[in-house]
Amino acid sequence: MSKFLFHILLPAMVLVGLAGTVGAEMPINTLFNGQTPSACRAGMRVYESDRGKQLLGEVIQADFPRLLPGWDKEFEAYEPGAEDIVTLAQVQEDISIICVLGTWCGDSEREVPRFWKILEDADNPHLELTMFAVGRSSDAQALAILDNIGFDEPLREIYGVQLVPTFIFMRGETELGRIIETPEGTLEQDAAQILSPKNAGEPAWH
Repeated sequence: MSKFLFHILLPAMVLVGLAGTVGAEMPINTLFNGQTPSACRAGMRVYESDRGKQLLGEVIQADFPRLLPGWDKEFEAYEPGAEDIVTLAQVQEDISIICVLGTWCGDSEREVPRFWKILEDADNPHLELTMFAVGRSSDAQALAILDNIGFDEPLREIYGVQLVPTFIFMRGETELGRIIETPEGTLEQDAAQILSPKNAGEPAWH
C-alpha cells in the first residue's frame, strides 16, 4: 500500500473500529431502563398462554403500548381526584412502590393503568414505581419462565402477595401499607391515606 493511500484509509479504519467498540460495549440497561428495542429485556419475557399474550418479570409502562395496547384505554380515560393528587404531589420522602400484577388479570388491566395516571398527575419524583408481572399461581410454565430469567424464588412469595394487582408502599425497608386487588375507596384515596404523615408503617413482609 502506498503512503498516500495509507494516510487516507487510516482515519476511516480508526473510526470504524471505534464505532464497533462503542456498540459492543454499550450496556444493555442504558436502553429504555434496560429494555431493548425488541422488548427482550433481561428479566422480562413475552409468554403466549391459553389466556393470550402475557408479560412476565420486571415490566415498565413503555412495554404496554407495544405489547398490550388495550391497557392504554384505561390510562387515557381515568380522572383521579384532584384533592388526593395534591396530597401525593406533596410527599417529600422517597417512597418505593412495588406493584405485583398479572397481565392476564382484569383487575390489573383496570387498576394498573389508573395508577400510572395518578403518578403522572402527581408528578412527584419521590414516588418511584417498580412493577413485576406474574402468571396465575397454578401456571407452572409461567413459574418456569420466571425462574429461567432469574426469579428463582416466586415473586408472590418474595412480596407476600396472594391477589393481583398488589401495590406495596415502602419507605426504605419499612412497609407503610398496600392496596390489594381493588382499592377500598379509589386508588388515589387509598394511596394518599397510606402516605399520610400520621402513618408510621410496619417492618416489611415480616
